[in-house]
Amino acid sequence: MKELVTVVVPVINPILTPLEEMALHHSLDVLKNHPVIFLSYEGADLSVIREYWSHLDIIHFPERYFHSRKAFSPLLLMEEFYERFNWADYLLVHELNSWIVKDELNYWCNQGYDFLKAAPVFENKKSKASLTNPFSRIKGLSEEQKTVLGNSYDQNGFMLCYIERMYDMLKNNSKQAYKYRHTETLPNADALFWDLEPNRFMPKLRKPTEIVQNFFARHITHLEDLKSLKTSQLPFAITGITSIKGITSEIARELPYYP
Repeated sequence: MKELVTVVVPVINPILTPLEEMALHHSLDVLKNHPVIFLSYEGADLSVIREYWSHLDIIHFPERYFHSRKAFSPLLLMEEFYERFNWADYLLVHELNSWIVKDELNYWCNQGYDFLKAAPVFENKKSKASLTNPFSRIKGLSEEQKTVLGNSYDQNGFMLCYIERMYDMLKNNSKQAYKYRHTETLPNADALFWDLEPNRFMPKLRKPTEIVQNFFARHITHLEDLKSLKTSQLPFAITGITSIKGITSEIARELPYYP
């Protein structure tokens, strides 16, 4: 019998910032009832992480995927990546730019979705309308539009997915996935692919509405809105906590958490 879910934490840079250390310590405490695995490369110095998590489980991938977030992106568009976690039904990819508000992991695994991620952050309503228009998406966005949409996923590092469906989608869209992996100009190519391609012509990947997305995770640019919400209205996680200039560990300590 498979495990319901495994949490993976990519260590893009073993030298963690104070905010990343804080997010890591917090997440390991909140997710203590779930299996947690770190993703890194052979020879990486993970001594800082071992301070928080003595029984460190690590899965190694080639070092080239850990040079930057951009370098890591293609790994999430490879069938082999999802094959490595075939003992579980679901995979939570938790980058250290995200903050868990309350442990709803099992709940979200049981909602019947294949892919969950915080909604992108658009510059304005006009930009959102042009990039989410269903007719434009069927026709195919221009490279310029893809760049704008890709940038809207910056620091959006919290994804829950149904492993088998992700593998099948990549296998059935191998040419498109290859193109996204190897187009250097595309920012956040993984998020861009999962947003645009699987459901371009027909709904093959079960994804939530934006309203449901906002209960799963929201970007920290919405923090002021989140502060006014009741506990029951808060999302599972807040992402993008390292993306705002001037945010400090002291400010981050004000992020909501309900055990």
